[in-house]
Amino acid sequence: MSKTHDVIVIGSGIGGLAAALTCARAQRSVLLLEAGKQFGGYTNPFARRHFHFDPGIHYIGEAGPGGAFRHLLDKLGLDHVAFSELDPDGFDHYVFPGYDVKNCVGLERFRDRLAADVPAERDALHRFFRLLADVDRVLREAPRVRDAAGLWRVLRRTPGLLRWSRATLAELLDHYFTDPRVKAALAGPCGDLGLPPGRLSAIMHMGLLTHYSRGAYFPHGGSGALRDAFVDGLKEEGAVLKRNARVERILHEGGRVTGVQLADGSVHRGRTIISNAQAGATYEMVGLEHLRPRLRKKLAATEHSYASLILFMGVDGELDTSAVGSSNVWAYDTLDIDQAFGEAAMEDWRECSSYFLTVPTNKDPDGGLAPEGMQTVELVTLCAGEPFQKWFGTKTKRRGAEYEALKEEIAEHYLGLAERHLPGLRDHLVFREVATPATNVSYTLSAMGNIYGPAHGPGQIPPFRFAPRAPVDGLYLCGASVMSCGIVPCASSGRDAGKMALKELEGRSARGVVGVATRLARRLSPPVRGERKPAPIEDATAKKPSPRAHA
Repeated sequence: MSKTHDVIVIGSGIGGLAAALTCARAQRSVLLLEAGKQFGGYTNPFARRHFHFDPGIHYIGEAGPGGAFRHLLDKLGLDHVAFSELDPDGFDHYVFPGYDVKNCVGLERFRDRLAADVPAERDALHRFFRLLADVDRVLREAPRVRDAAGLWRVLRRTPGLLRWSRATLAELLDHYFTDPRVKAALAGPCGDLGLPPGRLSAIMHMGLLTHYSRGAYFPHGGSGALRDAFVDGLKEEGAVLKRNARVERILHEGGRVTGVQLADGSVHRGRTIISNAQAGATYEMVGLEHLRPRLRKKLAATEHSYASLILFMGVDGELDTSAVGSSNVWAYDTLDIDQAFGEAAMEDWRECSSYFLTVPTNKDPDGGLAPEGMQTVELVTLCAGEPFQKWFGTKTKRRGAEYEALKEEIAEHYLGLAERHLPGLRDHLVFREVATPATNVSYTLSAMGNIYGPAHGPGQIPPFRFAPRAPVDGLYLCGASVMSCGIVPCASSGRDAGKMALKELEGRSARGVVGVATRLARRLSPPVRGERKPAPIEDATAKKPSPRAHA
């Protein structure tokens, strides 16, 4: 039995790190528990033959002067974290058969590039980008909202936001455009949210486009430098950090958390708990038997994002990577992205010839990512986790000859595709490694190896995602299950969860947009009539049944 901590944080992904540091900076006693061997989740790099690879960070928005992520880091005392800006004239390069275009800083500049390529869509592009500007304004004003009336005033000024709130990206693009090139270019970075246009939320994708409109950045020193800044800050504040500390149960009595029990049987007491684990894993730790049927139903129905295949490559300095530069290449084998990332392609990687290609050493030449004179290259594609499920839970490097042969086949397939952009790549390889959904399960415990949490379909976006305040007192959620996937949304959710925990410890209620959103979510699910207290635990975002349902 340990002492009682003010805050226990489960998981050290960027959301958990931000939550822990928020509370530690407020001089609260913090215990951070990480199930893995290293801190950081998808921000934890790995090294092979002195090459350093970043599995989860390829670019970050809002990291420049005045950006939301820059502001978050500065408020946490991490103003020393530095970033390199990707090519502002083309941080993303979307490549299709017969057409390619680069996304650049400035919504208007990207609009004008598309209009120059497809003049017939000029008027439609102006209308669409006015909608994007409205979405951008709402996203920038929302954090300053103090009450429900303020939130409503913001939304009223942007009727298009409400109109498209339950639509897919494909529906949005079909409404505005007819030319498949324009549709494909605007949907080009949909892989950042892990779904093709026909299944992806229109609102979430518009937010993604505006997120990078002020620039794309890469942390100097890679993801490890960003992770280390948080860890060092926590150590400075006296927080307790434990690795190889997998939480098995979240303990609670009378509807309030009391602590956690680890897999080794040890118990740690806490006044509040913040979980950076995905919502399904968090509520399993609470105990599904304690949850109301509606929350259990929601958890069972939650659709997870896809998993990934990643080819990590170390190459010599003689390989010419200038054609890629500091940009990200999104390469598709068709203008129909729904087909490129459709069910057939996801279930069999051999059917998927679309991918994301990047050269991290071009983004951060002096960051120590490779030995002197060498370079790193990474290729990522989406896939389903099920074909790799038989290797889930097995030890890395001990998965057998079948698994190693499969990885070799995957590497050869995608090396051939990468050579379209980097001719002669095979001849300059020093090292290569393949990560599969089984790798994701080993290092992040994600369900089916998913990389983005709950899928970002129209029915699984805020406020229909999982609420930051759990229905058991003293428990808060952060990470990809709450706002969205990605470094900035997850870090922001951790910062918000930390603030909510601090307010509870101080005896105050949450204010601002987080408090408004939480209270709004709770109003969607008042207790079912006839239930007796103490009632089972229910998610804050579930909807109240209609009177006709009772009848």
